Amino acid sequence: MSRIIEIKMPVEYFEKDRNNRLEARLAKFKLAKHDVIRFREWNFKKKIFTGRYFDKEVVDFHKIRKATRFWTKKDLLKYGIYVLELQDWKN
Repeated sequence: MSRIIEIKMPVEYFEKDRNNRLEARLAKFKLAKHDVIRFREWNFKKKIFTGRYFDKEVVDFHKIRKATRFWTKKDLLKYGIYVLELQDWKN
């Protein structure tokens, strides 16, 4: 049974990234194939959700622990990163 996992998506990336088939996220949550990721638009300056969102289904994913500029080394060692392959979710 698939779950819906809500994730914040910064305003500046919301429109640009909604058609991406690949996504990298800090692996702070449990994940399984066919789970649905709900990307909720988040305004970091105002610290509020805008109300807009889109859903993607996880086709496949890999957990890695390679450093990037988006996460601290401490968090990477603790959680790792998911690299997600996504497709549009038809509910």
